[in-house]
Amino acid sequence: MKNVYLASVGARSGKSVISLGLAMNYPGKAGFYKPFRESMIKVNGEPMDQDASLMAEVLGLEEGKKLSPFSYDISEPVSIDDIVKGYKELSKGKEFMIIEGSKDFTNGWAHKLSHMDIAEALNAPIILVSTSSQQSIDTVFMFRELCEQRGLNMTGVILNRCSDCPERRFLEDRGIRVFGEIPAMPELRTFRVSELSEKMDAKVIAGAGGIDNIVETMLVGAMSTQTAIRYMRRSRRKAVITGGDRIEIHLAALSTDTSCMVVTGGIRPSHTVLSRADELNVPILMTNEDTLHVTETIEHLIARIDPKDKEKIEMVRKNVRKGLDLDSVWY
Repeated sequence: MKNVYLASVGARSGKSVISLGLAMNYPGKAGFYKPFRESMIKVNGEPMDQDASLMAEVLGLEEGKKLSPFSYDISEPVSIDDIVKGYKELSKGKEFMIIEGSKDFTNGWAHKLSHMDIAEALNAPIILVSTSSQQSIDTVFMFRELCEQRGLNMTGVILNRCSDCPERRFLEDRGIRVFGEIPAMPELRTFRVSELSEKMDAKVIAGAGGIDNIVETMLVGAMSTQTAIRYMRRSRRKAVITGGDRIEIHLAALSTDTSCMVVTGGIRPSHTVLSRADELNVPILMTNEDTLHVTETIEHLIARIDPKDKEKIEMVRKNVRKGLDLDSVWY
């Protein structure tokens, strides 16, 4: 059985997108394992790592929570033997296993549970997922040097959000194999208002006709009205987060391309604002949470692919197939 360990140079490098694309393009029976769960969602009322949820749904894997079974706790860490045991159970009957590492490069270092430790224990070649930023490219070279010091096989790099990048030539000229480039897919960073409402358990108090509006950007309305209007005019299909008592911000948002408003602190906006939102089908979500919590929730959604979003999933499949030398990854 073949396998590959996908590591990343840092958070949001695109490792989860690559995992999905590799799994969907594999010609045989692929499996998935992500030892440490990270961004959690609820599936049928139970907490589950969002990447594991996505892969279970898309690949039809019945193991569910076992796909990402552990939390990393520096004071009470799991053992490498536990990680290996979980992998062996999931790999039964599979022809190719995709092992996804943690988003943080240093995660597990104190207890020999790092990318390199897990890849070595699972006898898996490492492919590093990187963007073309200067810091990311420097991290690629650092990671290669660390692997060489330990006698590990870093087989190469996948460049994400990159098309015809000069960084590819830079890496190849210095002996680092590049399996391919995946172009930026801005559509992956969108979500529907209904997803935000469900995630926050917020009440839709107006504009329910627009519950399936697409959100592309986020804007926090903690600023003067004039400044807010200037930013709002530049931002399309946005979610505006503000207090329920900021009527001038509400009306400014409703006069520009706004997909929804989230009013925080449990304060209900004025009747004028609610009526206007109903006319425009711009949902107003009311929550008792503070602005920071709502902002973090939206950032979480931006990084997520919903298992039911077939268009996004198909886009990932096609771009990975087109952009990577898949035979070199499989064999």
